Amino acid sequence: MIDMRIGEYHITSEPRNYIVSLAKLSDDGTPKTVMTKAGEIFSERALGYYNSLPQALQAIAKDMMIRGDDRVTSVEQYVQKSKSVDVALNHAVYERGLELEKQSQNI
Repeated sequence: MIDMRIGEYHITSEPRNYIVSLAKLSDDGTPKTVMTKAGEIFSERALGYYNSLPQALQAIAKDMMIRGDDRVTSVEQYVQKSKSVDVALNHAVYERGLELEKQSQNI
């Protein structure tokens, strides 16, 4: 099962889907939680359901490009922003890969 955070994005998996959610963050950057009958859960909304992890990452990249605070007014700015999104996603996937590798070595 996948349970990965990339900034305010949260990727989880089910047997047939990868779910991308957008978390609401506290002022300190931690995900907000709410108490329900079943216990404490993250306060987030689903952005979509995807067949593969690459599709989920593409959806996050697209959302990062659209929702950013910066106003993109030229092709150069768009290229720069897309590079920064690509770097952020690659770093998050690399970090998660290292975690999974460590877990598999401890088994």
